[in-house]
Amino acid sequence: MRHVLASGPRIPPLQTLDRVHMARYGTTMARQSALITIPLFLISLICLMHVDARGDSPDSAGDSFGRLYPPRLYNAVRIERPPPVIDGRLDDPCWQEGRWSGDYVQQLPIEGAPPSQPTEIKILYDEKNVYAAVRAYDIPERISRQAGRRDAFVGDIVGVCFDSDFDKRSGFEFDLTAGGGKIDLILMNDGWDTSWDAVWHGKTAQEENAWTAEFQIPLSQLRYGSQDVQVWGLHAWRWIDRFQEEDQWNLIPRKSTGRMYNLGELHGIQGLKRYRHVELLPHIAAKLDAFPKTPGDPYRTGPTIFGSTGLDAKIGLGADLTLDATINPDFGQVEADPSVMNLTAYETFYQEKRPFFLEGRNILSFNVHDGQTFYSRRIGHAPSFSPELRDEEFIRTPAGASILGAVKITGKTRNGLSVGLVESLSSRETARVSFQGAERRQIVEPLASHFTVRVQQDWNKGNTSLGAILTSTNRRITDPALDLIPRDALTGGLDFIRYLGNRRYVFEAKAVMSRVAGSSGAMRELQTNAVHYYQRPDASHLGVKQDAAALLGHGGVLRFERHGNSKWRLSESLSWISPGLDLNDLGYLKQADLLRNTIWVEYEETEPRGVFRDYELDFERTDAWDFGGMRTDAVTSLRARGFFRNRWGLSISADAFHAPVSTRLLRGGPAIKLDSYLRASLEAYTDSARRTTAFLRVTRNMHANAPNDGLEIRPTLSLRLSNAISLSAEIEYARRIDDLQYVGTAWPDAGSRDILGRMRQKTLSTTFRLNVYVAPDLSIEYYGSPFVSFGSFSDFKLATTPRSPQYENRFRRFASDEIKRAPERDAIEIRESSGATYSLADPDFSFRQFRSNLVLRWELKPGSSLYLVWSQGRTSESDLREESFGRHFNALWNEDKENVFIVKFSRWFAL
Repeated sequence: MRHVLASGPRIPPLQTLDRVHMARYGTTMARQSALITIPLFLISLICLMHVDARGDSPDSAGDSFGRLYPPRLYNAVRIERPPPVIDGRLDDPCWQEGRWSGDYVQQLPIEGAPPSQPTEIKILYDEKNVYAAVRAYDIPERISRQAGRRDAFVGDIVGVCFDSDFDKRSGFEFDLTAGGGKIDLILMNDGWDTSWDAVWHGKTAQEENAWTAEFQIPLSQLRYGSQDVQVWGLHAWRWIDRFQEEDQWNLIPRKSTGRMYNLGELHGIQGLKRYRHVELLPHIAAKLDAFPKTPGDPYRTGPTIFGSTGLDAKIGLGADLTLDATINPDFGQVEADPSVMNLTAYETFYQEKRPFFLEGRNILSFNVHDGQTFYSRRIGHAPSFSPELRDEEFIRTPAGASILGAVKITGKTRNGLSVGLVESLSSRETARVSFQGAERRQIVEPLASHFTVRVQQDWNKGNTSLGAILTSTNRRITDPALDLIPRDALTGGLDFIRYLGNRRYVFEAKAVMSRVAGSSGAMRELQTNAVHYYQRPDASHLGVKQDAAALLGHGGVLRFERHGNSKWRLSESLSWISPGLDLNDLGYLKQADLLRNTIWVEYEETEPRGVFRDYELDFERTDAWDFGGMRTDAVTSLRARGFFRNRWGLSISADAFHAPVSTRLLRGGPAIKLDSYLRASLEAYTDSARRTTAFLRVTRNMHANAPNDGLEIRPTLSLRLSNAISLSAEIEYARRIDDLQYVGTAWPDAGSRDILGRMRQKTLSTTFRLNVYVAPDLSIEYYGSPFVSFGSFSDFKLATTPRSPQYENRFRRFASDEIKRAPERDAIEIRESSGATYSLADPDFSFRQFRSNLVLRWELKPGSSLYLVWSQGRTSESDLREESFGRHFNALWNEDKENVFIVKFSRWFAL
């Protein structure tokens, strides 16, 4: 009997691509690139030149850019007497100076209406700090004093924002919750970024008929000009949680496309010194790994203790740019990634959670459709190579590549130039392999340098923007075992944005190109992985080049949108990703070889109507093709969202998938036609200001002909036991039946065999969170998430004519005597009636995992912290042919525990 075990991507034996075909493909690719990118930049140039003699858009009205209300003015007072003691109480003598300014106006729920409760603000300054005081009048027992971690928008909130550059592009915002929590962020025209963490002081207190907030903001945390007399943009706001009401000192229209243009003005600032901005944050950490002992494994003999030191630095480069540097960073306190069971060909995307890479990430953002040119999780990723082990061999592999050091420069100049630069160096990593007392070392990750630079120039008062990005990855590969990893990767992109018609319309264009180089083996691996699948036998525009030294590709986006101060919004976008585009050395790209067109229309009502406080209706149509002209997707979507007067919310959606074609399901095999189906979703949530809140999401897939089924239910319940203690539990249940789930590919003779099966999968996971806030600067947080997923296969099939219009003609079902399971080999054996015999790994699976973190965080003083962390993990993949979740969870709890304990102390210094 001849057995052929199938695994990994499909690469037909001795597959070649003749020079004529390769030349024709290269010419076609160049022609496609020219036909798309040249008009893109011609249009951009025309829009760029479309400026009248004043240098403004012909539709713009001076500096208003959509401003509906005149700016309010406030005159700050310079104090010469002792500054206030920051305790929240406004009884210091200096607070007798200056004037209080009130008359806040509602933005939510009724724009322009009087507020339900009055608010007033006062601003002072001296040679080192800006001081702000806010008095928020209210009935004391009705004030929401929820406590939360830093940057958590909980309870009642007041805040102040300074556009200290007065460039109408961004501002520094500082907020305090009634419970004493601190929030700081960068406010921008198109959103905000809470990853920015400044060092400042703030406290709250209670008066007879109001709660008060007191701010001390060092001038070193702001950026401002050198002129003697200055004008800053000023924004002040208040959130009243029980009414879900936002009141603003200078009203910013909800549909404004230029938030920073609608700020008020802060006058009276003069004679400020320019401060050198140098911050140092050294840290020391100790780590204890308490893993269970494994008989015979020399690397699992008991607890192991590690120690490390490192340094983070923040240095102001002039008035506009900031340099962040880190040496031997430690990210031990970061929350674990959620468990997933990925049965697709695509890579799982994980969110970044490391503070160094979070701060300033908006400046580095450059997305093309679903692709990201900079995906910081690539830095310090898990080793790329896993050596094969013999029987009785044991291995210790690093969890990830150690980051030796990293430097980041971010900022925005007064001339509108945004700059973002990241350079990092990750070490060569070696696995230790032991066999009968002898040890060898194997390199599993090469020394690597990752570099990203992003620039974006705004002018014409922010209505025009032209930007570029460049990313580079270079690896020093000295071990032949790593020759399947690319040595060098280079990505470059340009983007252009032009606002027209007083910012009611926007035109956006993006283009990106990539070049990845390495050994011929690395290029074959790259061409045949799930992003590209050049080996698809039915794709005449593709083909594997065996001796390729590099892979080139391009992509881009063209988008035109109408938004602004209107109830109607619409958008038309065209995006493309050529077959050779690859961003995955320092970016993220799910799939190449894609051309997509999307039309989107939205109607939004922001004024209360009937039972609604606001609501919106959306229509979207998406069509997609590959570069060979084959239609792969046609999706029609309808969505409705409503927020009710009782502050509950409801969202429903329906997505109709019209006969999609998958080019990835057969893992490099021919494209396969799937049946049309409808996906219906519902989301509902209760008033978030209540002590008990609930959220529910239900998604159901309904198929036209195939016996497929899909159901996902995710309820969440959150309890606020007190202002300082909160508890939440989320359950996610999923049931899935897929009649055409990929099992494997075998090569028993000259041809390939693509095997499919009917999969029945069930998944259940829960996530628990317990937060205890002893004080605004002392918190204990727990996160725990058990996860179980199992699936069984039956009704095995052989793909025959996978794009046949008739469902049953796309495959041949195996007769019962053609297939049998071999549990002793964990395989299925297939003997076709034609005589072909082969075997595949048994696709049945069961996966169980538990991850948890318990973190105590104590901010000893602003910027200096102590962390105590306990992490526990359990993982089990032993085959349990059970459909009882209870048995799976029992098996999970019986697994050995892996405990990690970390102590980390960091001390902040300012020079």
